[in-house]
Amino acid sequence: MLEQKQSSENQQGTERYYRMKDLANIPERPARIHQYKSGINKGKTRVIGERRASKGLIGVSEKTLWEWVRKGEFPQPIKLSPTITVWRAKDIAEWMKSKESGN
Repeated sequence: MLEQKQSSENQQGTERYYRMKDLANIPERPARIHQYKSGINKGKTRVIGERRASKGLIGVSEKTLWEWVRKGEFPQPIKLSPTITVWRAKDIAEWMKSKESGN
């Protein structure tokens, strides 16, 4: 049933993707105050809000995921732009299935 749904989605051209924030664990970061040291804002301050910790789909850090990609142990990402990197959801699902079966 899942395979039929995915294939029909692909026929319609709506492939799903994951970004790093969806896959990797993100550590908590407390709020902090930043003071500009140069430029037109020199001497001014701004508050950088806190970030709650989140658990990604894969359950490892971003650094570990990039290491696995480098070693060929995780699917290769797709660069959509210089700042946007994604993975195909079907590639991640296949990778997770292979890990469950012990391969």
